Amino acid sequence: MKTFFILIISSFVLCAQESYTLITLSPFYTYGKYTNQISSSSTAIYGSVNFNGELIFSSGYDKISLKGNQWSYDQSSIYLSTIKKLSSFYFKLAGVYIKGNFNDAISEFFNYKDENLSLTTEVIYNFNWNYLGLAYNYVNSSKGFQILKASNIILRYDTFLDYYTYLSIRPNIYLENSGKKFLSLSTKLSYWFNASLVGNLNLTLGNRRYYFDNDLLTFYNQYYVQKIVGGVGLEYSVLDELTLSGGYLHTKFENFNINYFFLGLRTKFNL
Repeated sequence: MKTFFILIISSFVLCAQESYTLITLSPFYTYGKYTNQISSSSTAIYGSVNFNGELIFSSGYDKISLKGNQWSYDQSSIYLSTIKKLSSFYFKLAGVYIKGNFNDAISEFFNYKDENLSLTTEVIYNFNWNYLGLAYNYVNSSKGFQILKASNIILRYDTFLDYYTYLSIRPNIYLENSGKKFLSLSTKLSYWFNASLVGNLNLTLGNRRYYFDNDLLTFYNQYYVQKIVGGVGLEYSVLDELTLSGGYLHTKFENFNINYFFLGLRTKFNL
């Protein structure tokens, strides 16, 4: 999936050149395959408005469907985020609300609804193309009568190793109201082969669950503990206003795996 943070960094470069308003629109399709052969499909659309690199609003909507032999699950997600630049600091607020419905064809006794709310606040400091950040994330998840509350504390170090290479390192501490504590480390690497082609790699090691990525505007709301997340992707700019993207993501949980394939595009308009 297209990394919004890279887009934001590019926008700051433009900001030094002229006054502008940048509008982007990005639809995506994702197909997932579980170890037990259950499949999922997701359609999503994201959009953002960037005012001179000083103020950015982003939003997204995601619809996911899973189907088993005698059951189905549908989920809808709404994402919102805003970034405000003040001198060398960036202040970010982001959130997601998710609502799901599980329907069993045999008995209504097994039917349930679930809701997830996740809110994040982050402060990022920029010096010489290095970005240091500290974020706090709150999660409230309910499934029937079961309520789970958790917090994530995320550190950020993003940097450009050279003109073509972008690296991000993010340790994450997960604290749950049940007393569970998890630690994970996420890394992202982007490389510009040329002005039109970008390659992306990402890897997460350690244990985590209910993790909200406030750059990508994605939320891993699985109760099961993630052990490994790894993926590759490519972005190709057909035109300056049109970029195609696609890739593969592997997620390993305690007792099963999910393989994801995604395709999308981004259009942008500079007003």
